[in-house]
Amino acid sequence: MNYYDIFTLTQQAEIENPTLFPFPFNMHLIFACLATVFFVYRFATQKLPYQLIMAIAIPASLLIWVSESRTLFYAVGIIELVLILAALVTSFIFKPKEIVNDEEDDDDEAVAESVPDTEGKA
Repeated sequence: MNYYDIFTLTQQAEIENPTLFPFPFNMHLIFACLATVFFVYRFATQKLPYQLIMAIAIPASLLIWVSESRTLFYAVGIIELVLILAALVTSFIFKPKEIVNDEEDDDDEAVAESVPDTEGKA
């Protein structure tokens, strides 16, 4: 057997049994559950829409494991793309408001008032 035959055999096996992820279903399930819990918790505390969208998008990626249908594979991919883009857009639209520290503003005003106005005096 020459090297060309080995090369063609490895390619045929790869085509017959493609893998979807670089890690097995159990790890995908664990990562998806942890990420979902994280985003649900963050949504409960911060109420930002992109967190809820990601909490839906991440477990939706598990639908790929339901069937080996190419239609389902591409449908889940399109749904994931739409959800991730929606999360990206909403993260820019609904930015959290910055908390203004009143004490710092008061200190800046006090410093400005304590500096004497020397303009126009010579």
